[in-house]
Amino acid sequence: MALNLRLATLKLFGRIPKTEEFEKRESALHEEYNELLRFAESKEYKNYLALKDFVESGEPQKTKQELALVKYSNSEEEKREAELIRLKKNKEVKNYLKVKNSDTPDFINSIEQSGKPSRYEELKQFVNSAEYRSQQKEHKKSNSDDYKKELEYKTLQKDSELKKYFKLKSWKPYLDFQKLEGSDTIKRYYELEEYIASNEFIERKKYLLSKGKFEQTEAYQKLVEFQSLEKSQKIVWFRKTQKSKKFDDIKRWELTFADEFNDKKLDSGKWLTRYFWGEALAQKSYSLAGDKHAYTDGANAEISNSTLKILTKKESADSLSWDKRFGFVPKSFDYTSGIINTGQSFRQLYGKFEAKVKFTMAPNLFHAFWLVGDSMLPHIDIFRQNGAKKPSVQGSLFWQNDNGKINSFKAPLSGFNFTNGYYIMSVEWAPGKLTWKINGVTYAETTTNIPSAPAYLVFSSGVNGDMADPHLPAEMRIDWVRCWRNTEL
Repeated sequence: MALNLRLATLKLFGRIPKTEEFEKRESALHEEYNELLRFAESKEYKNYLALKDFVESGEPQKTKQELALVKYSNSEEEKREAELIRLKKNKEVKNYLKVKNSDTPDFINSIEQSGKPSRYEELKQFVNSAEYRSQQKEHKKSNSDDYKKELEYKTLQKDSELKKYFKLKSWKPYLDFQKLEGSDTIKRYYELEEYIASNEFIERKKYLLSKGKFEQTEAYQKLVEFQSLEKSQKIVWFRKTQKSKKFDDIKRWELTFADEFNDKKLDSGKWLTRYFWGEALAQKSYSLAGDKHAYTDGANAEISNSTLKILTKKESADSLSWDKRFGFVPKSFDYTSGIINTGQSFRQLYGKFEAKVKFTMAPNLFHAFWLVGDSMLPHIDIFRQNGAKKPSVQGSLFWQNDNGKINSFKAPLSGFNFTNGYYIMSVEWAPGKLTWKINGVTYAETTTNIPSAPAYLVFSSGVNGDMADPHLPAEMRIDWVRCWRNTEL
């Protein structure tokens, strides 16, 4: 009673959403959840997580601290440059370079190759020898070959190139040049000079003197990319949405069966178009003894515009009727209707079972969406429009006591016009509890005599008494049906 009062109050104040609004909201929620799942597997998010791990590892901060110690002062580069400067200031090295970069070495080499210096020394030694000096006058008087050597010597003494040669040979810069030529000192000088002039050194020195070393690292680039991603609209949305509880209900349910009726005819792999026991025992359709209609084994089930219609018509038909005393007996009926079930294709213990339906509400006409197992009892009516003179809709549970008496729990649902509009009718079946809902809003609950065996789906319509022709043909429209498993059970 309390739930019915609550439902009436909610409906009165517009708290029960219209079916279109409810579906739109549910569809948007599922799409957002699917987008959340897709983004969780995206390259962008995986890259974000990798960057997050990298940043949280402390590597960027470690790199920054290490680079704060990297300076030009006292670096290997600074030491090499200072060494070159010292060498350039060295007097001997300066003299070496002065001579090296002049024509002096070439000049001295050319004079030496001419033989003049050696000839000059040879003649000098001869002319200044005691033996020649003791006979110098005689040699001069006779103009001997030895005297000619003296004349040659005097000529060489006056030779300007030879004078320059002997002067350069005693020149301090040249002496330093000779001392350092081919030495390790000079080799080191040229090695340092080449290195200091190289792009490698220039760029390295520039880097060491720069103030933004960390900003030039890959670690900094990753840090910036992470900070940018963390502020991005997509990541902010994802992290916020991931922490929210808005998808808790979606996460709780796993789809196990669905039919959107998108094909042109009913899927025979999913649906039987007769009672399950008619298929199992007689391979024929039948009706119950109190029914005024014959089930036509699919002839009264049509699909158009992705909607299944179960039609109830005023027409004569011969079929079978199940009688407890006599079994299956032939019978003539004044009406026809349809029934479909998943007895051969799908059964489930516990879960959420729902369908979007609308149907003709008229006296003596019934429509039902129900769950049943191998026995006719217990069974759960997700909804049933009773075939009474005053049409009403209810959710219900029927069971049989140990003494054979049939008992029921019934939850009337009033104030809804199922003829003019679709509603989403559902039941959530859990161990120890059944919950009936309309458009996601609970209107009935029970915790007693809850079935504990797998059940299959049944949709059925029919006639319990004489019907006025204006209400015929009547129909139950099913836009879709879905079943879910509770992942927490």
